[in-house]
Amino acid sequence: MINSRNAHKNNRVTPCTKTPLALACALLPLMAAPVWAATESAALEEVIVTAAKREQSLQDYAGALSVVNNFEGVKSISDIAAQVPGLNIVDAGPRNPTGLIIRGLRMDEIGSGDLGGDGSLVASYVDNLPLQGYFVPPSFSLKDLQQIEVVRGPQGTLYGNASVGGLIRYVTNKPNLEKYSVRTSAEISQTKHSDDLSYDTDLVVNTPLIDNTLGLRLLLGKTDNAGFIDNPYLLSGEQEDINDDQNKQARISLLWQATDNFALNSSYHYQKINVGDRQAANESFTEDDYTASSRYLQPMEGELQLASIDATYEMGFAALTASVNHYDYAHNERADQTDLYIGLDPNVEYYNLYEDLSAYNASTVDVVKDSAELRLVSDSNQPLRWLVGGFYSRDDLDVYIGDYTPGFGEFLGAELPGDLEYLATQTETLDEYSAYGEIAYDLTPQWEVSAGTRYFNYDDKLEVCTTFFPSDGTPSCERGDDNTNDTLGKIGTRYKFTELVNVYAQLAEGYRRGGANLTPPDVTTNRFYAPDKATSAELGLRSEWFKKQLQFNAALFSTAWEDIQVSTTAEDDGRSILANAGDARSQGVELEVYAQLPAGFSLRSNYTFIDAELTETVADIAVFDGDRLPGSPRQHMSVVLEYVKAMGNAEWDGSLSFQHMGDVTTAVNENFANYQQLDSYNTASARLGVTLRNWRVGAFVNNIANTRGITGGRADDFFGEQGQFEYVIRPRTVGMSVSYQY
Repeated sequence: MINSRNAHKNNRVTPCTKTPLALACALLPLMAAPVWAATESAALEEVIVTAAKREQSLQDYAGALSVVNNFEGVKSISDIAAQVPGLNIVDAGPRNPTGLIIRGLRMDEIGSGDLGGDGSLVASYVDNLPLQGYFVPPSFSLKDLQQIEVVRGPQGTLYGNASVGGLIRYVTNKPNLEKYSVRTSAEISQTKHSDDLSYDTDLVVNTPLIDNTLGLRLLLGKTDNAGFIDNPYLLSGEQEDINDDQNKQARISLLWQATDNFALNSSYHYQKINVGDRQAANESFTEDDYTASSRYLQPMEGELQLASIDATYEMGFAALTASVNHYDYAHNERADQTDLYIGLDPNVEYYNLYEDLSAYNASTVDVVKDSAELRLVSDSNQPLRWLVGGFYSRDDLDVYIGDYTPGFGEFLGAELPGDLEYLATQTETLDEYSAYGEIAYDLTPQWEVSAGTRYFNYDDKLEVCTTFFPSDGTPSCERGDDNTNDTLGKIGTRYKFTELVNVYAQLAEGYRRGGANLTPPDVTTNRFYAPDKATSAELGLRSEWFKKQLQFNAALFSTAWEDIQVSTTAEDDGRSILANAGDARSQGVELEVYAQLPAGFSLRSNYTFIDAELTETVADIAVFDGDRLPGSPRQHMSVVLEYVKAMGNAEWDGSLSFQHMGDVTTAVNENFANYQQLDSYNTASARLGVTLRNWRVGAFVNNIANTRGITGGRADDFFGEQGQFEYVIRPRTVGMSVSYQY
C-alpha cells in the first residue's frame, strides 16, 4: 500500500491529565432544561429508522442512534457533526476527504489529509449502497435527504468492515406515487475576507408517472463557494481567494410499486466537485490569518457516481430485499512539494545545487466498488424477530502518484520525461464474502434480548511499482496477497419501563480488514497485517417525558480497541508498512436533549465526554501507555434554540446555535513529527425565515464572532517554515435565501 512514513523524535511526552468522567455526569441536570406545560407545545413526532436493516421506531432501537431530519442551514457533514454526540470530523475543507471519528477511535495523524487512504473506522452508506472504498470520496451531497442516521459503537454484525466506530447512513427521499411536487431554492452569501459572492441553487421535481404504481424524483443542484485564502508566493504570480469550490449534483430515482407486495426502486447519483486549493493558511510565516505560502496552486477534482437497484418482496411473515450497487470514484489533485525537496539532507549535493528548485506532486485515484446484498427480515410485530443476509463486494483500485521538478532535468543535463522524477502506481483488488444474522426475542412484553453474528472472508491482491528518473524507465514492482476470515458477535438486552422510557445494554464487536504489505519477492517479514478489532460495552437510556414534549437520551460506553493498525517502518529495509501494534481504550458519556418549549420555541442540545488513550506501550514505534488518541476533543457540546410560530397567513422560523469544540491533538505524542495541540474554540450561528403560502425567504449568519478555528494542518518538521500550514474553518458568512414549492 502506498502510504507515508511516520517520523519520530527522541523525546517522550507526558500523558495529559485526565478530566474526570464525573464532570460529564455533573452536567446532566444542566442539560435537561425545564419544560413548561402548554397547550400550544406540540408533542415530538415519531421517527422511523432503518439502521438495523428493518423499519422501526427510533424509540424501539436498542443502541446509541441519532437522527438528523431538519436540513435547514445544513450544508456539510460538519453541520451534522455539530448535532450528534460522539461524532467528530477532521474538517480540512472541500478539497480533502473528511475524516470521520466516532467515540475517539483514531490512530492516524491529523496531517495534510491528501487522498485519505483506506483506514476509515466509520462505515458510510447511501440507503443500501456502501460508500466504503479504499480512498474516501468527497462528502456526499446533503440535498433532498429524508434523514441521516448516525449509529455510534461497533456495527460489525450488520455492516462488517470499517464499522469499528459506527455508521453514518444517508437516507434519500424516494418518489411519491400520489403527489406531484416541485421545489426550487436559491441562496447567496458573502464570506469575510472574500472578494466574491457564494451561490447555492437546487431543483427537486417529484411526479407520479402512473398513479400509485410508478413515480420519478429528480434532483439538480449546484453550489459555488467563493474562496477566502490569498497567496502572494505562487511562482505563477499572486492570486486571491484561491480556495474556491464548485459542486454539482444530480440524482434521479424511479420507484415501481408493481403489486401490494413487490416494489422496485432504482437510483443514480452524480456528483462533481472542483476545488482551487486548500482551505489552509500559514499565519506564522505570512503574518496573516488567511494567507497561504505554497509555490504552486493545489487544485482537486473529484467525480462520484452511485447507482443502485433495490427490490423488496413482502411475504407476510418476512420481507425479502435484494440490493445491487455500483460505486465509481475518480479523484485528481496536485500538491506543492517544494519545501520537502528543499529540506532534504543538505550534505547530499543533488537538489541543493539547483537554485530555482521547485516540485509538485500529481495524484490520480480511481476506485470502483460493486456490491450485492440479499437479506430476509421477519415481521417486526411478533415476539420473535430475526434477519439473515449475505453480502458480496469487489473493490478495484488504481492509483498514480508522480513527483515533478520543473527545469531540474535540463539543469542536470538528464532526461526527466515531462519533468517527472518519481512515479508510483498501485493496483489492488479486494473481494469480500459475508454472511450475517440477528435475532431478538421478547421474554416478557417489557424485556427483550438479542444476539447477532457475522462471518466474513477477504481476499486482497495488490501490486505497487515505483520508478525513479533519470533511469532506463524500468519499474521496480512489489506484490502482496492476503486471505483473511473471522467471525464477529453481538449480544444485547432492552427493558421498557413504559412505552416511552427504556434502558438497553449491549456488547458488540467491530473490525477493520487486514491486508498485505508490499514486499519484494525475497522478503518474508511484515508481509501481512491483521484486522484490528473493537469490543464495546454500552449502557443507555432512551426516554420521552411530559406528554412527549421532552426527549432525553444518554449512553455510557467503554470500547477496547485491539491490534491497532499503524503506519510504521520495516526494520529490515526501511519500507513504509502497516503493522499491528498495541491496544487502546475509549470510554465516555453522550447526552442528548430535545425539548418543546412554550410559545413555539424548542431546544436541542448534546454533550460528549470521551477519554480515549493507548493502554499498551510499543517501544518500536514510540507509543506509550496513556498516550491520548489524536483527532477528537475530550469535550464537545452544542446548543440550538429554535422557533416556529404562525402569525396570520405567515409562519416565522428561526434558530440560534452555539458549539464548543475542545482541544485536539494531531498525533499520539511528541515523538511524531506532526504532533501539535490544537486549541479549543467556540462558534455561533443564527437563522431567520418567513413562509407565506408557497414562498420562503430567509437570512442567516454563520460563525457570528468570526472565530478562527484550527482543525488540522502540517507542522514544519519536514516542510520547513514556508511549507507548514493550518486548516481553518470558514470565517463569518452572511447570506439570504429564497425558495418556492408546490
